[in-house]
Amino acid sequence: MGGFPGGGDRPVAPARLPAVVLILSLLGSGPLLAQPAGQPESAIFHLRIDEAVRSLEHDPRLNQMSHKQLRGAAEFTTGNVLYAVLHELGHALIDDMYLYVLGREEDAADAFATVTALQMGGEFSQQVLSEATKGWFYADRRNRDRGGTLEYYDAHGLDQQRAFQIVCLMVGSDPDRFKTLADETKIPDDRQDTCMGDYNTASWGWNKALKPYRRGPGAAKADVRVSYGDAPEQDNLDRYAKVMRAVRLLEIVADYAADQFTWTAPLTLRAQTCGESDAHWNHPTRTLVVCYELAAEFCQLYRAYSEDWMTSARMSSKSPRTRRQ
Repeated sequence: MGGFPGGGDRPVAPARLPAVVLILSLLGSGPLLAQPAGQPESAIFHLRIDEAVRSLEHDPRLNQMSHKQLRGAAEFTTGNVLYAVLHELGHALIDDMYLYVLGREEDAADAFATVTALQMGGEFSQQVLSEATKGWFYADRRNRDRGGTLEYYDAHGLDQQRAFQIVCLMVGSDPDRFKTLADETKIPDDRQDTCMGDYNTASWGWNKALKPYRRGPGAAKADVRVSYGDAPEQDNLDRYAKVMRAVRLLEIVADYAADQFTWTAPLTLRAQTCGESDAHWNHPTRTLVVCYELAAEFCQLYRAYSEDWMTSARMSSKSPRTRRQ
């Protein structure tokens, strides 16, 4: 069972983050899509996904995919990139607030990304976690197909471990709501019973650590900037830049970061071409970087392994072989 500081299990109701944070970031200012008056935020997000799909339709590597498959690819890609950005935001908070980390920082950042999405609530956040779970299972299956070997020494957990931990925190946050997902991914009942402790530990720990740095009522919002760099047509990276812009992916996280926390100095969320598939927090420049190549990798991962994601989950649970960054 997950424990709390001072000994004993101390259930704490996690702070529910205001849904308006996510809604406003989806609505945004200066939208790329026209937004009919009175349109619910979920419908607006679906419109943004439609715009992303139109960008993917011009990638010749995806010309065999139906419209439905392209939509799935757009949702999968944006969900996984958003999860990666939330993960890096966890690193940025640890670095900026000088937070204690008991254990591996990569595990702490994963917990932050999952707990934050769960506390945002709503269908959109649940979908982000579902897509991220699929992403780790697909990556594990791809790496096993390539005959890779386990890198036990790595700072990150193994792909399927990270997938199962997302599901565990989901079922721990709401056992009834996510019971089916836990069963489908073959998490045993006895492990599901302990997931509530895992979620309580993760949510209580992050809420406690960040409490002194929460933006108080009336306090000015932090200066969190967003930047989208140019993307070359080579490897169709310009298409993935358009996808990220269409969904306002960086704005979602930037609005949340500015609304919730008091940062020591301005910071920037930047999407750019990197020459490799990556996302990272750069301390000297106070920039959270996400690479267009990462979005392209996720899209190709979906194209290769999306036919039956539960098959990927079941295969991953049998014989893990390697890990994706």
